[in-house]
Amino acid sequence: MSHLHVALVTERPEVSLIPILQLRPQRVVLVPCQTSPQAAERLAILLRHEMCGATQVEVCPSLATQDPMRCAIYAHELAESLYQEQFDEPNLSVTLDLGGCGTMTALLFQQAMQQCSADWLYVDPHAGVLYRMACDSADRRPEAMAIEPVLDVDRYLQANGRKRVRALSDGAAWRDACQLRKPLTYYLAHHADRLAGLLGELHDMVHGRDGVMTADPRSGARLRPGGERQRLRATPHFPVTDALNVLSEAQLLQWTSDDPHSVVIDTLDGALYLGGGWLTEYTWLSTQEAGVAHACCEAHILDLSVQHNHEPVVSDCLAVERNQLLFVEWLIARPGAEACLEQGLKRLHEILDHSAGLSATRVLLACGEFDRTKQHLTELQRRQGLRVEVVESAELKHLPALLAKWKEHGRWPGG
Repeated sequence: MSHLHVALVTERPEVSLIPILQLRPQRVVLVPCQTSPQAAERLAILLRHEMCGATQVEVCPSLATQDPMRCAIYAHELAESLYQEQFDEPNLSVTLDLGGCGTMTALLFQQAMQQCSADWLYVDPHAGVLYRMACDSADRRPEAMAIEPVLDVDRYLQANGRKRVRALSDGAAWRDACQLRKPLTYYLAHHADRLAGLLGELHDMVHGRDGVMTADPRSGARLRPGGERQRLRATPHFPVTDALNVLSEAQLLQWTSDDPHSVVIDTLDGALYLGGGWLTEYTWLSTQEAGVAHACCEAHILDLSVQHNHEPVVSDCLAVERNQLLFVEWLIARPGAEACLEQGLKRLHEILDHSAGLSATRVLLACGEFDRTKQHLTELQRRQGLRVEVVESAELKHLPALLAKWKEHGRWPGG
């Protein structure tokens, strides 16, 4: 039996992909609904590539959902054309995915598509269930199918008009280095609350004014001549001295108790790690420990809806599990209570901007002296109603467990 699938493409085009990639119909008709024709065209290009030419994909004109009369005429004409096709091909079955469109649009299409005996599909990504309701059996229970994990990071982004051009975690050498440094990375993350001041100061030594490293648009990150010698603002004490000794033994910096204020960072590897690489590596290691299948770190993302991408968005971690996206960025704040909150609030708004248009669980990993502030960043986030989960310094040690719960339930613990 030949299968034709009609999908109303809304502002969540990735959801429209799920039944198509799972059921593999011979023909797909995409109807732009609450989205642009360009978005539906991008989805068509993606499907033609994924289906390797085995599925015929066509894009219809945009549906005017704000006008019920025009919407009814559109639905009726589409249903009539499919009904005529069934005369030529009696075994042609039709399914309809309304894609979360408005109630009026859904009712009009359900009524019209009865003419070609279209079964209605409903995708529930959070429950992980795909429902199929037969149009000719009103008294029968819907058929429930488990949703297969058909989306990965690249499919999810491309469906939403973005493209991942590269990620740091794509390189085997980087992944091997992560594993070799795992004990050190876990040491820093598990003591991030007690070492927050030092970690913020080291980050500032690398990226701040007169810092160790400079970014060249052509050659990338490189050491700034004469910038290797830096100084701590205050005399370090335990546990900061222990951390400096551990980092010195790992040859990521040079420090001795004889000159406790002096820090030398004279290797690019050390600068990248101390400038935030440790937190990126910890995030990747945590996804591996949690068993997250599709994860990539420091991913460069281009927006396909614009002509020029002057600066691609760089996400610290992207992951897809159960066909749902996790969007993670981090912050290593400068020492000081006020600086922490100011930077934290700015970073919360940045992550919302970077992930705009994506239906995702957004998480900010915030390393800083937030325990010294009048209110925690998590409290500020809740008061302002920002839809970003925050993991502060003291909670970083629980990141693998938090990721494992997100993987299992499809939502962030406590979110």
